[in-house]
Amino acid sequence: MSHTVPVSDSGFVDEAHTGHQRPQGRAPRPARRRRPGPVGAGFAVIVLAMLAFGAWAWSGRMHADDVAAFESLAHEIDELDHSMTPLGHSEIPPCRDAPEGTVTRSYPASTGPQAAELVGYLEQNGWVRQRSNLPVFAHLTRPAEGHLLTIDVLAPSDTSLVGSLSARSPASSLGCLLR
Repeated sequence: MSHTVPVSDSGFVDEAHTGHQRPQGRAPRPARRRRPGPVGAGFAVIVLAMLAFGAWAWSGRMHADDVAAFESLAHEIDELDHSMTPLGHSEIPPCRDAPEGTVTRSYPASTGPQAAELVGYLEQNGWVRQRSNLPVFAHLTRPAEGHLLTIDVLAPSDTSLVGSLSARSPASSLGCLLR
């Protein structure tokens, strides 16, 4: 029976004799690789397009949040302008020059608001005064649209006139890159 079923001392052997022996000296043929067909290439293009669309939509949503936070900040400063008229001002939306958006106001040296008056107005409107290592009279923060907005009031003391106000709304670098 050992001539029909290959058996060794420890059990069956996987190397069964087939009637086909390959000739000596010939190397086995390497397997041919198939090129992706039009269906495979089309599938890859569709998957890449879906990933690109998802990244664009995600960054657009992030950037929309950034812009909403900035608009909230700009609206707050506009309301402040109705109470305390500034001398000069600027607004730089997020992603124009830097990832963050800024709103600045400068006040006349002789008729601007007192620092305590300006900070008191901001605190009544929900801004919270924080300790800061910056050389400013007051550093205030408030959350909006998932962002932490900041205002820095530049003045020598609480009874002196405010020189300037600088408000910042951070934005995402990725949102700015993909906008």
